[in-house]
Amino acid sequence: MMNRQLFELIEIINDTEDLNNGGWRTEHPPVEIRLKTRPAAEGQQGSETLEQIATEIMACRACGLCESRKIPVPGAGVLRPAVMFIGEGPGAEEDKTGIPFIGKAGQYLDKWLAAIDLNRSENCFIGNIIKCRPPGNRDPHPDEITACRPFLIRQLNIIKPDIIITLGRFASQVICNSDEGIGRLRGKTHSYHGIPVVPTYHPSAVLRNSDLRGSVWNDLKRAKDLLNEIERNR
Repeated sequence: MMNRQLFELIEIINDTEDLNNGGWRTEHPPVEIRLKTRPAAEGQQGSETLEQIATEIMACRACGLCESRKIPVPGAGVLRPAVMFIGEGPGAEEDKTGIPFIGKAGQYLDKWLAAIDLNRSENCFIGNIIKCRPPGNRDPHPDEITACRPFLIRQLNIIKPDIIITLGRFASQVICNSDEGIGRLRGKTHSYHGIPVVPTYHPSAVLRNSDLRGSVWNDLKRAKDLLNEIERNR
């Protein structure tokens, strides 16, 4: 539970400083916490690690979401995964725990993974465009995207997935650099700096509308075919 521990440590540091200054709650600059990290693995650039990026995310105050969030959600998974799943932003359960996609939508996503021989612990990385929950699960604002985008780019440079599956309209538009709706973006393969991208509906949307299940299954089969082709060409 590294995310929770980091967040609690930052809060303790800030509260202690406030008490020493008379007890008034004040604005605090980011607190740097250095973790002991393993040596750089295949796919990492230089000495930067996912743990170091996560530490920066936990202390980030670059946009207004830092005021309403509980725990940032850097993402979780393995290096060089078959698939990196990218959603929009953390929901209520994720905001409480710092773990991506663990609410009802996340439980449903786990079924999608199993359907194409994937699982979180072996061949996936799961993250979001925005690392902190927007109030009321609203769409992220442009300044929030600007603040978080460098984190995602740095993660992608380290993780190096075989393919990306974007979940929902917002994530698909950002990764595909398009303003088209998810209904038009899905059903075809896009590219993000040479990495194949398969957009599909967000699990929460399918939970609300079961008519979307057939489209999602077709998108998952597209992703599986891409993974099989990549494996054959290795």
